[in-house]
Amino acid sequence: MTHEEIIAKAVEHAKKIGIAIELLHKPKVLEAFIVSFTNQHSSGKAKFYLDAGTGDMIGGEFSGPEFTPKAMGKQLSQRAQRVLALASEESRRMDCEHVGSDHLLLAVLVFGEGSGAAVLSDAGLSVEPVRGRIAEGGSSPEVAANGYGPSMRNILRLSSHHAETLGQPEIEPEHFVLGLLDEADGPAIRTFRHFGLDVEQTKTAVLQKMTNWHSGTT
Repeated sequence: MTHEEIIAKAVEHAKKIGIAIELLHKPKVLEAFIVSFTNQHSSGKAKFYLDAGTGDMIGGEFSGPEFTPKAMGKQLSQRAQRVLALASEESRRMDCEHVGSDHLLLAVLVFGEGSGAAVLSDAGLSVEPVRGRIAEGGSSPEVAANGYGPSMRNILRLSSHHAETLGQPEIEPEHFVLGLLDEADGPAIRTFRHFGLDVEQTKTAVLQKMTNWHSGTT
């Protein structure tokens, strides 16, 4: 999709979730699938995460009352936004031209907070061995125009689905982990296999910890 087509898709999604489109100014495509808008009369911002191939909405970030969605899928929590930033940092550290699911896995471990990171740690994964594995094997090249590659976009879709299925209002790092464990074939799942991770057992453990956390038990 061209930038113009992606921006047009973002405007369509704004209309669907009840944002007045006349307030949307200065569209800027930040990555292959991220479109941000500002309001010229305030500091409000609206950012849409779109699938670069279809223009489907994956998630969004909004600030300012005029950009408060009236109905939408899932937003990224502040914790999840921090993990995405770390994934981009890890990609740059490795001189990659894309951010892949392996970088997201590494970012979850670097962030180190929450049920998902705890379960991965208990399963024997840690930052330096995973970082070394990715650096040693090289992150699989992906067409991403210096943005999120197909594997990363797939994980974001899966993460949004998990947040929706679990009835949770925002995409959290734990949903990233569930999405990573669901990856059928990609750099993250190959990393799990390299370290001998039992995917189904790990997924069950993450869901159990999330359930315990939400119920207030340990």
